[in-house]
Amino acid sequence: MKRGSAYCFKMTVTNGSTAVPSFTVGDGTVFQTQFVAKVGNDYYFRIWSVGVPGQSAGIYTQMPGEMPQRHCVVTVA
Repeated sequence: MKRGSAYCFKMTVTNGSTAVPSFTVGDGTVFQTQFVAKVGNDYYFRIWSVGVPGQSAGIYTQMPGEMPQRHCVVTVA
């Protein structure tokens, strides 16, 4: 994604859980994160590209008591 641009992720909590997922990136110098909203069981999180072109970082969520799960790797263009 282009440096300075943003992208919004939608994460859905299933199985009737009321737990709130944590959302993070593997390298905070490449992307910054922000919680956007909760709508029902859907959680919306935004990332901003702040790194230099060629840098990349993984995008992760983690439920309480579980291991982090990587969803993708995003590269700054």
